[in-house]
Amino acid sequence: MEQRTQVWTACMWIAVIVQSIQALRMQYPELNVLETVKCECKTCQAVLWYWQPLQIPAKFQFLFYHNNADKVVYEPSVNQTKYKGGKQEGGRTITYSLKISAVQKSDAGLYFCLVHYHNNRNEPSDPGVQLRPGVKPPTPSPPPPPKTPSACRCRNRGIKKYLQGCGRLVLWPLVGLLVSLVVVLIATLYYFSRLPKKCRHRFVKKKQLQ
Repeated sequence: MEQRTQVWTACMWIAVIVQSIQALRMQYPELNVLETVKCECKTCQAVLWYWQPLQIPAKFQFLFYHNNADKVVYEPSVNQTKYKGGKQEGGRTITYSLKISAVQKSDAGLYFCLVHYHNNRNEPSDPGVQLRPGVKPPTPSPPPPPKTPSACRCRNRGIKKYLQGCGRLVLWPLVGLLVSLVVVLIATLYYFSRLPKKCRHRFVKKKQLQ
């Protein structure tokens, strides 16, 4: 009797919390299939599964209690062939699952779990899952178009300066100009190195007389 009172007290408490939750996970199963809702917890003793029907938003239906020993205690009014519990352990994390057989449109609504810890503390595991059987999932929005290159911008970072946006437009002409100057310089030096010594002597003497 004490456990039953604790369960329904938790149900009323969790109802207030879930009303303010916005970020729900959405699942869109086909009709007449087995659908699974999962709930994870760490160092917990048990979970309590709840359902908020889509047709009656103010109603919260307690489904069953499932502990670490794989003991399941159903609410007397719940169809035990409709809802089944599952449990999988991985390290310190325990994944509980709620399996709903032959889902129908009447099964639509919010499914969530309340986690029970060793110190008799109950907390919601996550926002829950919004189940929409027989409903097509919304088409994802197309990705945004690629951004066009921004205008030429120069930024300073201390002493270093670099070009952004039009860096290539400025860099390659500068490289071409430097290469041209180097070629002219090499050609000039090569030309004078090929002149006879007499010509070079006359050129220097003439320059001194002037």
